[in-house]
Amino acid sequence: LFVRGARQVSFTPEGQQYHEQVAPALQQLRQATRSLLSHDQPLALRLSAIPYIATDVIAPELAAFQRQWPGLRVDVLGDARPMNVEAGEVDVAIRFGLDVHDNAIPLVATRCTPLCAPEIARAVRDDPEKAFATFPVYNMSGYMDLWQFWLNEQGWQLPANHTTTLNSYRGLLVAASRGGICLGFLPVVVPWLERGELVIPFAERAVSLGQLSLEVRDGLRYQPAVQALIPWLRELFQGYQIRTDEFFSSPPA
Repeated sequence: LFVRGARQVSFTPEGQQYHEQVAPALQQLRQATRSLLSHDQPLALRLSAIPYIATDVIAPELAAFQRQWPGLRVDVLGDARPMNVEAGEVDVAIRFGLDVHDNAIPLVATRCTPLCAPEIARAVRDDPEKAFATFPVYNMSGYMDLWQFWLNEQGWQLPANHTTTLNSYRGLLVAASRGGICLGFLPVVVPWLERGELVIPFAERAVSLGQLSLEVRDGLRYQPAVQALIPWLRELFQGYQIRTDEFFSSPPA
């Protein structure tokens, strides 16, 4: 249905024909949902996500979502603690992990790979063991096992046990961009790569690391508000995946 170009995705002839046939039905569904939402007071869904996802992925796009769905309000809670959806702490939660709950809704597959400041990229590539012992290595609080997971997948024994720990993933990325090394999670770190603030020294050594998924409180999944939120979130994260694919397919500058 689609042809993926260097910087855009376009329809194939079959895709264009299919889109023309289904677009009226999709618009009718969208209008019916908006009409239903407009009869009530503004609805509020409590969405939980780790702080980086909340502030750097979701927050910049919230205005566009609210223009599309003016009758729906989403309260975004950035919290590193796993919120209990079934107990009613939140209505929906974005989860990350290797094991996905049976009822979870997949958003995007994730991979991990080291990132580093551009000025040290050659040194990291040429002698990883020396680089990991020389430059600051940053770790997310509570996630040191992910560094070890990546090292084990490479068959490497690097001195990553001297890492500096931060409890903010954004803070970790900022620190690494000033001359250090951290573990990056694709596709959500692609803006840092696009801006050139961080680079990937081992592009061929990205390791699959489960996926981001959405957990919805029982009884809410088929509510109109949730039915509006789910495709929006899936499209948002798939957009990050498309940008990541385009970044890696583009010739180096």
